Amino acid sequence: MVLRFHFNSILSRLAFAAGVILVAGSMAFVIVVRYAIGTLTDYRIAVDRSTLLVPAWYFPGSPRLNARLADAELFESDRDLQLAEHHAKAAVELSPYDFHNYLTLALVKEAEGDRFAAQQQLELARSLAPHDASVRWRLANVLLRQGKLAEALPEFRLGLASNVLYLRGALDLVWRASRGNVEAVKSITSEDSRAQLTLAEFLVRQSRFSDAASVFALVDRADRMAAPESTAVVNSLITAGRYDVARQLWRSMVRENEKDAVIWNGGFDSDVQKNFAQFDWAFARSEYARPSIDSGVSHGGTRSLKVEFLGRDTTTLDGEVKQMVLVSPGVRYRIECWVKTASFVTPEGPKLVAADVTTGAWLGLSEPISERTSDWHRIQLEFIAPQANAAGACAVYVSLKRKPRFSYDDPTKGTIWLDDFSMSEAR
Repeated sequence: MVLRFHFNSILSRLAFAAGVILVAGSMAFVIVVRYAIGTLTDYRIAVDRSTLLVPAWYFPGSPRLNARLADAELFESDRDLQLAEHHAKAAVELSPYDFHNYLTLALVKEAEGDRFAAQQQLELARSLAPHDASVRWRLANVLLRQGKLAEALPEFRLGLASNVLYLRGALDLVWRASRGNVEAVKSITSEDSRAQLTLAEFLVRQSRFSDAASVFALVDRADRMAAPESTAVVNSLITAGRYDVARQLWRSMVRENEKDAVIWNGGFDSDVQKNFAQFDWAFARSEYARPSIDSGVSHGGTRSLKVEFLGRDTTTLDGEVKQMVLVSPGVRYRIECWVKTASFVTPEGPKLVAADVTTGAWLGLSEPISERTSDWHRIQLEFIAPQANAAGACAVYVSLKRKPRFSYDDPTKGTIWLDDFSMSEAR
């Protein structure tokens, strides 16, 4: 069907043109209004109360403008809570199925000190958006501030399900509100591996070491190895002096089927796991020496530790090669290893040293490694383990050290290799 319009008179033509202009103007006005409201109510754009007052006066029927004005009013230094409530309620009445408006009204009610009314508004928001994590999170906080811990816990769990970043703060809140109840903080933590590891790290900081170890052990091993939180848990335990628990958890992750030994990886035949060298060999370069693993030279197995000295004056070694080893307090131990040298020139060679992890005090040291070129030969030291620390654990650092006797001595040059470390109780 084709509609035909005939405009035979000037008046009819003018009327039609006027109608077109009116319709086009109306459409343009609607577009401009929607654009203006959309811009002013975009929370990514900072606007203050004064900017919103005129548009809100012209368009009092906009729920979005009313909600934004209520929110802006709350953050003014001379805020008028009664006015904020007026606009928040208007937003709710104009758009009763938008849960965001109830969140705004809840903010106003809490600012007025009426937490129960804030709770009611958040419960209405929850009924409209039961799967929105932000609604659950805010409701949990309001419930907690009213002392309603039991009601808050499931809301925290649902509110944190999609956002682990808030978990640390929530754990602290619930821990204080529950007076250190482990089951309470467990109840708000999802089964997600990173969430569980964050919980374990939190429990370490609260000195709940056994609980932390239990949580940590239940996380899938592959997830533990991949998550940075695992490193934080082990490091936190070491910082707290619980070397025993730290090594137990560390051992459950790295090469779990490998035979355990007092000194781990004594033949250097296994690669050190990235981020998990806490109880393996730790290497660091310095201006005096460059340690590395040598696959072409070994005493036993296939590899050894190679230390190249760079020929710098007054050569010092302190921490370039070390491993933390657990010991029993008061027990005498013997450490042995095999050494090879090539073109090694030094005023006095480095020594194998056992030092207290807590105090740094040297407990025993070997004879200096002799200079020149020599084939594999054994060096050893004996020491008595120190007393346990305040946490009941005891550990030593086994390391290669060189401490010059004078403020200056000649450069140390050449290369040494070390292999087949072992440690046992001395008889």
